[in-house]
Amino acid sequence: MPDAFQKPLKYLTIANAIRGRIADGTYRPGQQLPASAALAKEHGVALMTVRQALGILQLEGAIEARHGAGTFVADGSPKSHVRRTRRILFTEDDRMLSDIIARALRDAGFSVDVALNGGEALIQLEAVEGYDAIILDLKLPDTDGIEIVEYIKANRPAIHVIVASGFVDAEEVLHAAERWPLMLLRKPYSAEDLVDRLNSLVRPEMRTTHSPA
Repeated sequence: MPDAFQKPLKYLTIANAIRGRIADGTYRPGQQLPASAALAKEHGVALMTVRQALGILQLEGAIEARHGAGTFVADGSPKSHVRRTRRILFTEDDRMLSDIIARALRDAGFSVDVALNGGEALIQLEAVEGYDAIILDLKLPDTDGIEIVEYIKANRPAIHVIVASGFVDAEEVLHAAERWPLMLLRKPYSAEDLVDRLNSLVRPEMRTTHSPA
């Protein structure tokens, strides 16, 4: 096995260090974390690596980013869990399918933007800070969906990623899932299944439990 897979990834090491400081009280609930640039200097890594680490901690709910103010340790107070409309980027080149699924997601209470190709998805990701999740088709007409996963990993690490594709068993997908948290959803899928998966990621209080068939 290559050494790269035996050594902890740098962003995971930084995330673990911050978790430890939260656990031992060095960083208290509600306290602002050091600036990303300061953390990058402390750990001797690129700024992107720190952003990846913070993105993982945001996914876990350990920290929260406050627009224009910085990043803070989650304090568990009601204001930290204010219910809001979750914003989703749905990337799918089949226009009919995208219309059907986007309508179902909106009916379920999500705010949905649709991208019909990879270029549109990247433009949306650049323009909008507040996406909670992206549903991503891998086989897009202008780019490989894995490239979009890499962009999110580097630039928007707090966004949850659902790879919805008929190719979820492909080696490159499984390799990507080992190095970055992806939820895999095989096509064809039902709108109900997608809504339930989104709820489990961004609205856990809304998640339904299906009885085994």
